[in-house]
Amino acid sequence: MGRYPQELIDQILDRVDIVDIISGYIGLKRAGRNFKSNCPFHNEKTPSFVVSPEKQIYHCFGCGAGGNAIGFVMKYENLTFPETITILANKAGVELPNLNKLSSQEESITARLYEVNKLATEFFQAGLKSGEGKTAQIYLKARDISFESVKRFKIGYALSGWDNFLKYCNKKKIPIEVLRKAGLIIRGEKGDYDRFRKRIIFPIFNERGNISAFGGRVMDESLPKYINSPETSIYVKSNVLYGLNFSKKGIRENGCAIIVEGYLDVIVPFQFGITNVVAASGTALTSRQARMLKKYTDTAVMVFDSDQAGEAASLRGLDILIENGMKVRIARLPEGEDPDSYIRKNGKEKFDILINGAKELFEYKIELLIEKFGANSVGDIAVEMLPTISKVGNAVVKADYIRRLAGYLRVPENSLHQELGKVKTDYSHKSLLKAETKKKKSIYIKSELHLLGLAVSDINVFRLIQQELGLDKFRDETVKKVLNIIGDFFEKGIIDITPSKILARIQDDEDANAVFLEALKTAEITEEPLKAASECIAYALKENKKTALSELTYQLKKAQAINDSSAIKDLVLKLNKLYKEKVM
Repeated sequence: MGRYPQELIDQILDRVDIVDIISGYIGLKRAGRNFKSNCPFHNEKTPSFVVSPEKQIYHCFGCGAGGNAIGFVMKYENLTFPETITILANKAGVELPNLNKLSSQEESITARLYEVNKLATEFFQAGLKSGEGKTAQIYLKARDISFESVKRFKIGYALSGWDNFLKYCNKKKIPIEVLRKAGLIIRGEKGDYDRFRKRIIFPIFNERGNISAFGGRVMDESLPKYINSPETSIYVKSNVLYGLNFSKKGIRENGCAIIVEGYLDVIVPFQFGITNVVAASGTALTSRQARMLKKYTDTAVMVFDSDQAGEAASLRGLDILIENGMKVRIARLPEGEDPDSYIRKNGKEKFDILINGAKELFEYKIELLIEKFGANSVGDIAVEMLPTISKVGNAVVKADYIRRLAGYLRVPENSLHQELGKVKTDYSHKSLLKAETKKKKSIYIKSELHLLGLAVSDINVFRLIQQELGLDKFRDETVKKVLNIIGDFFEKGIIDITPSKILARIQDDEDANAVFLEALKTAEITEEPLKAASECIAYALKENKKTALSELTYQLKKAQAINDSSAIKDLVLKLNKLYKEKVM
């Protein structure tokens, strides 16, 4: 599978507006010529995420993230480049060519994995309808799984044979390596065999509805109860919320997401008309999952069964939701129940009452900790609660939590504020160290950086740089690389260059992306580009001369140390000539 032509990518970028694209994911507010928001890629209280409609780029002054519309969607959605281009092309009304026709020799493993997963789903669905699959049908019926749910969620059955699916794929001439990469086949000492055998199969969908993996469940008490696909290039467990592809609309309409544990805890509520449910599938909630939910709501209700709720540690993962600016509530089920069994026994109305009566995270967690440690265990409870409170962004809510915690523990508020300050100090210290490390990696030659920022906006500035300095005289290789890309545009007669199109050409080069965004920031407030460029060129020439003199002087000292008369004579001539050269 080949690459999309750059001209096609430019056409897509011309037709989409980065403000429209990003505002589809996060709220943007007008700020002069630009738009601002809290950054979706790190936690912050003061907006430092800026979107420029003029340049068609975004940049966060807090964490340094930046790029064009393609880069934003890739980063936010955790997509590959081709997947992102497909999404934006649909929005732009641009028809994409068949990549197989562009290059038959290069094929996208991502596309192939989705294809083989689709094939596997069809194979498992056929297995459910087979004679052997009748046992699975009886099991699903006993669990009150309707025919409509089986069809909607594409539930299937893996036959009991050792390599039924492998043989099926061999007939279709699917390379064994693709099956291994998809995690559907396991390589053993005696040969390859099917990963899933004699199990109910639940396809795992990504947010866009593509099947990225599978979960297999036994129908008896044998262990392991569940086996899942391994992580692959299209499946990272911590980036998936089961059912989100089905529940996006319901979450928006209901104003909250209900988070449960397993596949049936999503499927059964859907049958009863509860369409805002997703499952974490046994993983602690991650920042990526929180950001996925945040696109649709700012409120989450976690449904715990009694076993989960018995451990305070199970609540720590919910701090990540608070950290990402979400409101969190907890609903506790009666002992021995899970959402699947509870709703089948009690119906939608009682489940709705349970959800509506869910306690906020602070209240639930403090009661659970008091139950676990005892009301007199002030230190243990504070240690568990203060990190959660420290993640709350709203200062008023944070102050209220401290007041309430002081009341529960019967301690002065001031003492809790002091301890909270320590939590924040530790967090800030780590953040500062990270920022300092990042800063050290971002040391550029200022004059060259400024020239790069000026060059993209005006062909006259670029020509001045070529004539007075020359691109080969730039010492920073990354700056030189981006300048050559700009030069290619001008040579082709393309005068109106947007930063977004430059970024499209350096999409995979982190250093080039960083230096270009820094250059744009540096040149942002320049009012007279040509004058500023002349001053930067003069400074760059002086710095280049100074650097060359230092290098020649060092080489001369080395030559003198070994009494190399020929080298000494040559270096002295070069030094004299360089001293006489005039710079701007």
